[in-house]
Amino acid sequence: MLRSVVHTVAAVSMAASILACGGSGGTGPAPVFSSVAVAPSSPNVAVGATTALTATAKDQNGAVFSGAMGATWSSATPAVATVDATTGIVSGVANGSSVITASITIGSITHTGSQSIAVTTPTASGDVTATTTLNFDPGTVTVSRSAGTASVTWHFQSVAHTVTWDAQPGSVTDIGTTSSASVARDFTVAGTYHYHCSIHSGMAGVVVVQ
Repeated sequence: MLRSVVHTVAAVSMAASILACGGSGGTGPAPVFSSVAVAPSSPNVAVGATTALTATAKDQNGAVFSGAMGATWSSATPAVATVDATTGIVSGVANGSSVITASITIGSITHTGSQSIAVTTPTASGDVTATTTLNFDPGTVTVSRSAGTASVTWHFQSVAHTVTWDAQPGSVTDIGTTSSASVARDFTVAGTYHYHCSIHSGMAGVVVVQ
């Protein structure tokens, strides 16, 4: 008799657990396409330069919704910034700001996401902070050569970093391990310079010289 009661209690407990988990499989409600996230936040681009935005379909829990097709992109103010409708590459046209919107359709459901992008005219000098949170801020800096030369200054916070060039059209020297100091480099050749921190994996930046 006691064994029968124990089995009954165990069965009731299991059934309650299954119901609490949302069904016999315990997987909860099925993902539903609910929103579109556009990154990065607060993007910026220089006049005459480009930057890439990305759009990600999200479900009701904020997780990536798999199986989504590519986004369709548009710019609210093309006179300030244009965007490639399929790639999300934004081109700076004139000083100001524009809202860039990505639209994703899955089945009969369409959602949009957007970011406001600032467009500025590059100057002959720029600044990058090598942060304690292991980022180069901003990730991309654009400078315009005045009298043939542009300059970028890296401001290193208390965590040591390097500026190690991956690819460059000129011959700018690396910046060795540095902390709590500022170091500048001059650029005389136009083009795109890619660099990284050799100490911290994934920490990278770009200098665009016009």
